[in-house]
Amino acid sequence: QVLLLLLARGAAFAPRITLHWPAMLGDLASLRGLGLDVGASAPIGLMVPKGAHFTAEASRPSSGPNGVNGGIAHGVPRESEVGQRRNKGDAQQTKPPKAAATPVVLAAAPPAAAAMHEAKTLPPTQPLPTDETSVSCISYNVLLPNSKDGWWIYKYYRDPGDGAIAAWPHRQNLLKEYFLTSSADFVCLQECSELSFDEDFAFLREVGYEGVLLNKGRMRAASFWKGERWEQVSAQHKDRTLVMAMRRLSGPLVGAVLFVLNAHLAAGPNADRRLRQAVEALSAAAKEAKRLGLDPSCTPMIFAGDLNSMGRTAVREFLVAGEVGPEFRESGDPTEKGQAGKTITSKVRRQDFGPFLDAGEVCMGDDSGHPTILAATLDSKMLSDDGVPTPALLAAVNAAFDRCRGSAASPDELTRAEVEQYLMRVNKELGRGSEYRFAMAAMEKRGSDTFSREDFVALYAAELAEGKFWGVEHDLRVLNGEGLSVPSEGPCALCFDHIFFTPERLQLLGVQEPLTDEQRRRIYQEPWEVLPNSWHPSDHLPVAALFRLA
Repeated sequence: QVLLLLLARGAAFAPRITLHWPAMLGDLASLRGLGLDVGASAPIGLMVPKGAHFTAEASRPSSGPNGVNGGIAHGVPRESEVGQRRNKGDAQQTKPPKAAATPVVLAAAPPAAAAMHEAKTLPPTQPLPTDETSVSCISYNVLLPNSKDGWWIYKYYRDPGDGAIAAWPHRQNLLKEYFLTSSADFVCLQECSELSFDEDFAFLREVGYEGVLLNKGRMRAASFWKGERWEQVSAQHKDRTLVMAMRRLSGPLVGAVLFVLNAHLAAGPNADRRLRQAVEALSAAAKEAKRLGLDPSCTPMIFAGDLNSMGRTAVREFLVAGEVGPEFRESGDPTEKGQAGKTITSKVRRQDFGPFLDAGEVCMGDDSGHPTILAATLDSKMLSDDGVPTPALLAAVNAAFDRCRGSAASPDELTRAEVEQYLMRVNKELGRGSEYRFAMAAMEKRGSDTFSREDFVALYAAELAEGKFWGVEHDLRVLNGEGLSVPSEGPCALCFDHIFFTPERLQLLGVQEPLTDEQRRRIYQEPWEVLPNSWHPSDHLPVAALFRLA
């Protein structure tokens, strides 16, 4: 009876469970005696022959208001989702014997797991609350520190002025103030530089944080934690993900293990690779949990990072639904031009930690309610829906080419000297940048010291293909005196950064608002600022969440 009641009340987010149905509970009267509504619509349908085994498959969240997926009311899935899950789960379910079976359907569970998290929006610029059972986490793509690398960071700024606000000392001070004020248990950073990591974030170690930097890539993830509250059990370095097993050092939960997964997934039209990266990371975490004698489905995990995509993605489906198959198609990402209908995986991918929830979605609604990128609106002005440069972009690039030409030059060619002058204007130094490499390769291929108009247009088409809208806009502003953005249209608001969590062992208490009212006003009204700027050091906003560890 206890098992049945737990199943009925926790059905919305319970992992797949196999129970033995005792003969004494095989009749409907016994079920009604437990207070179960036999025969009503519900998230779990069971065939219960006496003495037989049955498998119950949990309902799963999707997206909708207040973080509870559209189509799910109190844990009841959409009809189409029920059919999909039945088809996927048939091969795994224990088949009932051929003897006649009694169909039993449990009543709808009380509120879904998202509703059980009494989360609230936490005020900005204040410390995250801390007690003996709390866990706080910040995920922040800090924009590559430009102390020794990242010379191009000034191009992200709409108005870098003399460059001081884009220089690392100014940016570092802003980050230091934010992190030391927030005082989170875990700080998951993306876009750290191996060349300067120890110096860039020494201020965290000075106040008692310990940290690990991913051991591969130019722009790396790094995870820090408070050394007085947590110790590292293990660290696994995967493809753009850092998987940490952490152990609590103090309080009533001393010895509790928590997995913190820090991800900076592949950018651009690479949904298949992003999914592979998430699958690899969760598979590694599951193996480590089992090595530690833990059941992954009962082990708390935080999956934080910059996922480089938004909307209904394969990675989100993999986390929230627990699996994703070949029939899945992504949607809802305005930056993924020409990717509609793309197959993401050739086989079903599953993870062992159970359904995740998105902290931002639970607390603030879907992606549109908590954007983490507030940039100049450029992609729709530069690329059409099929990924081809727009007429406006082509006109601006051709105008820039004309302004680089000397009066005696061919109308469709730049001399080497003119190319070098152009590169000095946009990159401030000769010999660096993708523009330089492209121009030198094109002239070498032509076997001459001239750079054609066609090559110039192809250069900027290549920049857009790599997602460098900010770089193209900067170069157009420098060469033409203006770019394509219209500040008064407001920002391009995207949500690439997330903190997902397993709700079985982590109760979401709140998500911190990243902007003050004044900062928000400066973005959505005059002077129509975008990120980064003089008071914000990155093109991303941080995501900060507070949990209670069960």
